[in-house]
Amino acid sequence: MLPCEAAEKISVRRIASSESDRTAVDIMEPIPTILASGTVQEAAQKLIQADCSILAVVSLEGNLAGVVTDWDITQATAVGCSDEMPLSEIMSSNVISVTPEDGILTIVRKLEHHEISAMPVVDGQKVLGLVSTDLLARRSLLRLLQSQFD
Repeated sequence: MLPCEAAEKISVRRIASSESDRTAVDIMEPIPTILASGTVQEAAQKLIQADCSILAVVSLEGNLAGVVTDWDITQATAVGCSDEMPLSEIMSSNVISVTPEDGILTIVRKLEHHEISAMPVVDGQKVLGLVSTDLLARRSLLRLLQSQFD
């Protein structure tokens, strides 16, 4: 085993033991939403306004229909799609998500397994928020490091 692999295993164990009681609801932040009837241009504007890389696409009832990312917008623009193209044409409807009760290790495993940087937190079909690799770093790893010096 390489030293960096050993350090990584120790770090994961340390995070697991000190953060095992924290769940998605503890670290999530609001996720911007857009109606499924929205357009690519509206989604691009919302992403810029929210300074976020992902939008939850919701039905009129507020149920999760999909997600659209800044990368989806970039790809659509690169192939010359109309600004008025409906989001249903570019959104991902097979959404990877977590529940409010999912623990930090479950979140990390899903992000890594699916090679994504963010995902919605949903309760049934209702969108509650967003968890991301950035949030994990800011709200979990920073807390762990600070506790090492207390």
